[in-house]
Amino acid sequence: MSVDARGERALRLLLAAQQIANADSTLGQKARRLLQTETGLSPRSIELALDYCLEHQASRATVLQLQKRLPTCEASHVLLAGNVFVAAFRAILLATLEGETCYVRASSRARVMTELLHEGSGGAFELVSELKPNPGDHVWAYGSDGTLDKLRAELPRGVFLYAHGHGMSAAAFVEPKQTLDEDALWEAVSGLTTDTVLFDQRGCLSPRLVLIQGGRAFAEKVAEFLQQALSDAEEQVPRGSLSSSEQAEARHYETIFRYIGAFRRAGLGGITLDPILERRFVPPSGRYLHLTRTTELLPQLEQLGPYLTSISLFGDELLEGIVRSQLGRARIARFGDMQRPPLDGPVDLRPGLKPEPLC
Repeated sequence: MSVDARGERALRLLLAAQQIANADSTLGQKARRLLQTETGLSPRSIELALDYCLEHQASRATVLQLQKRLPTCEASHVLLAGNVFVAAFRAILLATLEGETCYVRASSRARVMTELLHEGSGGAFELVSELKPNPGDHVWAYGSDGTLDKLRAELPRGVFLYAHGHGMSAAAFVEPKQTLDEDALWEAVSGLTTDTVLFDQRGCLSPRLVLIQGGRAFAEKVAEFLQQALSDAEEQVPRGSLSSSEQAEARHYETIFRYIGAFRRAGLGGITLDPILERRFVPPSGRYLHLTRTTELLPQLEQLGPYLTSISLFGDELLEGIVRSQLGRARIARFGDMQRPPLDGPVDLRPGLKPEPLC
């Protein structure tokens, strides 16, 4: 398969990611040292993220096939967020495959991964302190919805914008009509725990809400397994430090649901089995899951649709097809794979691969 200049730079980025993932390489050792200071994640969390979520195992063919799906432009630009450090690789790779030149502005809160990719790839892209796109250029932007609205107002006419804003993953458990297979339930809960532990739940693919269609006894079993799995995970992959604002949000959440007797400690985080049917409450980051019972799952998912980036399902083999037809672009992932989608485009497929022209 022939490789043009864009593809060649992208493959250099892939090699850089492989070096960063390798704990024995000079770049890998540097990454682990600097990321612990920058992210506040525990060393084992960083190791898990580099091994499990960084797309360093992608093949050369996967990268070049992705290039065929993307349009081209004179220059591409990337505005990165600071929540999930491995996200820099995919975001920069996509933009590199599009632009003859790629300019990247790292988040002020998270520069390490971007700088390591720049170093390891031999400058496959340009690091800048300010984005200055021209009409016809493509901009990949990641951040809060407010940041993206401000960007839309500031960018010049004629720019094409890929905007990726606020989102979250969710899990759905449907009580089986036949006898519950507790081993299968434990496997699903264990995978959901991995999804929750990664990045201490800060990313747009991090699960926050668990919807349960079924009786109270089934919901209690899901809650019991989740509490146990999250407690076990604390021993294996300790939670890192939280910012002062994250701590305040966690205290507020715990106070509310302790008052009504619904909060259950699980490691340093916790779960809530809400006593109010169909009350959706998005908990803070820091390994918290809010469990809500519902009589009808699909209407609940449809209302979450604009914010759902990924969903995992348990209990009804026909449910996946129904959800896929109803929810469009939200990824349907296996439990444990919410935070590691295939390298087929942006992790958040809600906007898809079609840019938004600014007029």
